[in-house]
Amino acid sequence: MVDKEKDFKYFLETLINATSKIEEHYFQLPIAGQKNPRFLERVYCYELYHQLRFTLCNQFPYKLNGEVDKNGNPTILQGLGPVKLDFIVHVPRDEDNNLIVIEVKPITAKLNRIKDDLKKLKGFLEKAKYHKAIMFIYGSDNKNSRNKVKSIRTEINILSEYSERIILLWHKEPRSKAEVINHVRPA
Repeated sequence: MVDKEKDFKYFLETLINATSKIEEHYFQLPIAGQKNPRFLERVYCYELYHQLRFTLCNQFPYKLNGEVDKNGNPTILQGLGPVKLDFIVHVPRDEDNNLIVIEVKPITAKLNRIKDDLKKLKGFLEKAKYHKAIMFIYGSDNKNSRNKVKSIRTEINILSEYSERIILLWHKEPRSKAEVINHVRPA
């Protein structure tokens, strides 16, 4: 018997530990000819995926997939339209074992894009029966970062019945652990 809450807590702890291994180069990419490095979501996500795959236990009963195009899934297509997720943690072809959906955005992302991702996460909880969802923010661009994260938390709370199932993580800086903002941290 699969214990989704136990599996979720294990994955969340593994995810938090994996963030501490992400180096500055992947956090903000230096660009030739530019003074300041840039937050590039794909670069960050690929490194996060690498660190997660390296850290997850072989006995973990779910598969981690990145940048999944769910257009071929009739349940998703009918309920949510054509969507892609940054990460999914599931047992392929077994909708009863959909564990986690994750959307990742840099701190510099516009709040409207983050709201769109939150709606997408809510849709996957509702239509595809995922156990939990994670809105994952990385970076700290200035003193307004904390206010932006608070705004995101407020947007999650607006989703009422789903607010307890959408976890907000904030990974502030390279080689540090992400922080759980709105959920009980794993033991």
